[in-house]
This record gives sequence, C-alpha cells and structure tokens, in this order.
Amino acid sequence: MYKFKYALTVLLVFCVLSLLSCKHEGSSSSDDSAQDNSGEYARVNDVIITKNEYEQFAKAKRASQPDTEFTDQAIIDEMIATEILRQEAIKQGIGDRPEIIEQIKRQESNILINTLMTDKFGDLKFTEEELKAEFDRLIQLSDSSEFKARHILLQTEEDANAVLDALSDGADFIELAKDKSQGPSAPNGGDLGWFKATTMVPPFAKAVQEMEKGTYTKSAVKTRFGWHVILLEDIREVELPAFDDVKHDVQRNLTRQTIEKYVEDLQNNASIVRPGEPQNDEG
Repeated sequence: MYKFKYALTVLLVFCVLSLLSCKHEGSSSSDDSAQDNSGEYARVNDVIITKNEYEQFAKAKRASQPDTEFTDQAIIDEMIATEILRQEAIKQGIGDRPEIIEQIKRQESNILINTLMTDKFGDLKFTEEELKAEFDRLIQLSDSSEFKARHILLQTEEDANAVLDALSDGADFIELAKDKSQGPSAPNGGDLGWFKATTMVPPFAKAVQEMEKGTYTKSAVKTRFGWHVILLEDIREVELPAFDDVKHDVQRNLTRQTIEKYVEDLQNNASIVRPGEPQNDEG
C-alpha cells in the first residue's frame, strides 16, 4: 500500500511538472471568450474551472510559496493538468478501490474537522486577567527544584542490599557505581547530572524529593528498570519564567483546554459503543 501511494504521488508530481513546462501555443485567441462564459475560466472535457476556483487556487499557491513567482498561465496549466489526471484516475476505476475510498473519507474528515476547529476556535482570545490566572495556576503546580544525583542500578534486591552494606562499611559511592552499576551512567560513577523530579519515573522521583543533600538511600528503590541505590549530591532552585515571556504558551494552553472541554461535551452527548461493550438497543 505504501509503495502504491508513493508511486502514485511521484507520478502525479512528475506529470504536472512536465505539463507545466510545456508552452501552449495558439491558446491565447480563445482566452477571452472562455473567461466571459458565465464565470467559466477554463474547461477540461466537460468539467468547468470557474474564475472563482482559479482565483482561490492561485491565492493559495502563491501564499504557500511566497518566494516563487507564478504566472497566471502556469497556475491554470497546473489546474488543468490536475483535472486531466483526476478524470483519468476516475476513468480507470481508481476511485472505486476500497483503499482509495477509505483515504478519501479520511481526507474529508480532516477537512471537516479542521474547518470546524478554525470556525469555532480560530479567533479565540483570552483576557489579560484570564491569562494571568492560568499562569499563576501553572506556577503553583511547577516544581522549581532541580536535583543532582548519582545512582547504582542493580537487577536484584539482593545485589542492591549488598551495595548498601558496602556503603555502610565506608565504600566509595562513585567507585561502587563504576564497578557494580548496570546502568548506562556506570562509567561516570552513576552521575545523572541535574534534573527535575518530574523527568524521572515516580518511585525514583519520590525518593529523591524526600532525601537530604549529601545522603544516600537507606533502602533500595525499585522501578521498572531494576533496583536503585541513590546518592543525592545537591539541590538548587531554578528561576521560573516571567509572565510576559510565556504569555503565548499560556494562550495555547488555555486554547487546548477549551478544545478538550468542547470535545468532552460532544462525547458526553453522543451515543458511543466501544469495542467489547454491549450495544444499547433501547429506543
């Protein structure tokens, strides 16, 4: 399927470019009459390309490639080439293929949804007070702390306890990490650098947040990666961004929330049966 779609796309582009490179001599004599025929700008077999269709296509074409100069002739040639290929594809029954019908349905859905979202939310604005309130909420949820830690990763609790016993006997954490850790940071003595707790898996993050600087965990921490012995070397507070610096991000966040609420409301008012759920035949 992928090879078919790719080949068809390449063929379409090649044919259009080839047709655009050709000069249509002797066509200028019929241009005026074609344009005056009830808005008709061009015709391909029995299909009319209207003046309005041409203007919309030309506007979009030039907007998409502002650094390229397109003549009116080149643009209408592209529209004609596209229409010729569309008609030929229909003639050969391509539009009746199940996989093509499915692709057309998806494209139709995308166009409808994008238009709906643009109509409803394209001009959505929030007041300065709303933006500031959302900013304050996000700041309260933000963790300004960063941690610098090392860890020794073992695959069994027994091995982790053996490392903890060695540390209790005065062993050097960095050397133990180099020798015993099975994580990628082992050659660097288990060094994880600076990180926010939210970037770590929850058990690891919780352990680090509860530790004091300069201490190591008294019991191994289990995660999906194995058993960790952690040394917390340092903690620092990072400066949070100013409101003006992230105002646009806050606007996007509020827009996303508004769209999510809109979709949620539509779902709540819809009759939905998911796979494996019994169908409700009432009504």
